[in-house]
Amino acid sequence: MADLESPVTRRDRRKLELQSRIIEAAEGLFEERGYDQTKVSEICERADIAYGTFFNHFPEKQDVLRALADRSVQTVTERLEELAKQPGSIEELLISLFEGSAEAYDELGPMRRDLIGRIQAISFAEAPEESDRRFHGAFEAFLAEAAARDLVRSDVPIETLADILAGTFSSLSLSAVHFEDFPIRERSAAAARFLARSVAPRQGG
Repeated sequence: MADLESPVTRRDRRKLELQSRIIEAAEGLFEERGYDQTKVSEICERADIAYGTFFNHFPEKQDVLRALADRSVQTVTERLEELAKQPGSIEELLISLFEGSAEAYDELGPMRRDLIGRIQAISFAEAPEESDRRFHGAFEAFLAEAAARDLVRSDVPIETLADILAGTFSSLSLSAVHFEDFPIRERSAAAARFLARSVAPRQGG
């Protein structure tokens, strides 16, 4: 049985490696030249793959955006998992989350801004149910860990608190991309503190 499974595992690993190379090459070109100006042939050249290999992994260029959207969800998920293990108050944890995200949006160049805007658009327009569940589930898991440490209120369902946190997080990201003068650092810090007060246990309750 092990001998039969090993080749499949190697193929899967090779497939993931190629996909990663394509995604990273495409992302770099999108940031340098813009999405519309980047050709599939240029992505293949930078990724050092044959032209046909691209289409073995991505039916069209837009599918790379979908992969980047999935990566962004994974990044948020991993960050929340890390924070759930860290000591500190709920305010400290939320400030770390929101201000950390704000740093990535603070000085976006025009190409990067356009790329993130496209990723956001495709995420909101056609986010797979699995991806959407992972995004919200990450906030629920984070809050569940916080609840186990008595850091969040118990009179409101975790799912409701997660909806509020995830919605605010997404809204700030959208504003940062679509409004160049949006004060993302200030708004993120203020939102984190407000949310911390909102989800913290009620005093005397």
